[in-house]
Amino acid sequence: MFFISLQYLIFFVLVVCVFFALPHRFRWIFLLAASYFYYMTWDPRYALLLVTTTVIVYVTALLMQNRPAGTRKLLAVASLVANLSILFIFKYYNFFSGSLNDLFSLIGLNYSVPSVSLLMPVGISFYTFQALGYTIDVYRGTREPERNFGIFALYVSFFPVILSGPIERSTTLLPQLYQKTEFNYERVTDGLKLMAWGFFQKLVIADRLLEYANMVYANSSMVKGMPLVVATYFYMFQVFCDFSGYTDIAIGTAQVMGYRLLPNFKRPFFAESIPEIWRRWHMSLIMWIRDYIYIPLGGSRVNRPRWAFNIILVFTLSGLWHGAQWTFVTWGLINGVIIAISRMTRDMRNWVRETIFGGIMKITPAAYFSLSAACVAVAALGGAAGIAGIAGRAAAGVGGLAFLGIGVLRTRERAYGTFVNGLKKFWMIFVMFQLFAVSAVFFKAKSMAQGWYILSHFSTSNIPHLFLVAKPMDFIITIFLIVFLLTIHYIQATRGSIRQLVKTKPLLLRWAIYYLLVMSIIAGMRQSSGFEYFRF
Repeated sequence: MFFISLQYLIFFVLVVCVFFALPHRFRWIFLLAASYFYYMTWDPRYALLLVTTTVIVYVTALLMQNRPAGTRKLLAVASLVANLSILFIFKYYNFFSGSLNDLFSLIGLNYSVPSVSLLMPVGISFYTFQALGYTIDVYRGTREPERNFGIFALYVSFFPVILSGPIERSTTLLPQLYQKTEFNYERVTDGLKLMAWGFFQKLVIADRLLEYANMVYANSSMVKGMPLVVATYFYMFQVFCDFSGYTDIAIGTAQVMGYRLLPNFKRPFFAESIPEIWRRWHMSLIMWIRDYIYIPLGGSRVNRPRWAFNIILVFTLSGLWHGAQWTFVTWGLINGVIIAISRMTRDMRNWVRETIFGGIMKITPAAYFSLSAACVAVAALGGAAGIAGIAGRAAAGVGGLAFLGIGVLRTRERAYGTFVNGLKKFWMIFVMFQLFAVSAVFFKAKSMAQGWYILSHFSTSNIPHLFLVAKPMDFIITIFLIVFLLTIHYIQATRGSIRQLVKTKPLLLRWAIYYLLVMSIIAGMRQSSGFEYFRF
């Protein structure tokens, strides 16, 4: 039962109606039943593993209370090992057995590790990490063990988050399950608006972007250059809109019923470095890894080589968490290496950047006007002199106008300073985007060989072939949707919540916006193959 299906909409409406109709003391029971029903619509057998994880974590947490430190540690380790073993068997066993077989074959050993035929339960990585976080919280004394088994089972299985997060914390979600919530029109409508925006991101933007990315990557050996680059760019936006759309539907669903979930994204494509983008992308996972793996390893309190090792290790594990493929491991490894290099070269890069843009600040208006005149001369006289073709002269003309405008702007010190600072931020965002795209190739590629092929053929010029895998109008609409998405993010960054801004508008305009959003979803939706992160 996908969030984007008619069945889910019916399920959601029924759950919300019954939830508010029931007395508070019965709501958790109903939500627990609804959550298990939702999860079992994928496969009833999944519930057995979910119950197993829930029971193991619940019992070991209770046994930890008032025990000596050594006993508490032993129980915590037992809980972690048991649940990680379940995760390993169902998600990673065949990956590691296949890798061992390849290794044995490479070194000439005639030994085969058997594989097993098991169906990987959807959402197992998400609810396992959520349960493990609770175990560690109890062990650390961050929270007391939950004694109500039903409430704890609801925490592990809560239907908005069980399949793809956000990965909730016991310290934030569990207390909310006891709180009485009343029907609040403003809160409910805010949640519905967020859900609508999630549907728009997924059905209108993500699925359209995926069509182009899939066509190019499925035929990657037949194309080179720009189609590969653009497909990778599109895929980056597709993964964001797909997962952010899911997250918004999940958060909106919970908000309607009065529950607050953790945020998962914060305008990642406005980040100015790879470390910053990972503070904005899949935030609940990154915070989980930071608090439960990175900081216990020493975090940033250790020497630089050890810190670099810790960063590379946790991001490599993050890649493995996403999927049992070497492409995901490589994706995580690349991000870890980039972050380590980023910190080690931070002072040098800051110096170079400040030197360059500080020099730009010192350029005089006369210099810009001279450059403008030179460009205009090339545009006007270049053809007669045989200097440039039509395209070159057109580019020179545009450059002349640009330099003229910047020269005029240079006469106003404050405005020019704002311009140069914006130029510096744009450069940093541009570099971040390119580095993130390199790793995204392996996130999308089906094999290491395909990933390396695509990277090695990025630089081949092949602009006309952009439209061989997409109709020009579809391509233009896709570009428009990306620009629209970035515009929304810019408004959010500069003016705050879009929902709050819309509330300040006249009634007629507000409803016109809601109508356009709903009609855009209906008219613009594509055939969907589900959510990308359901694979993990």
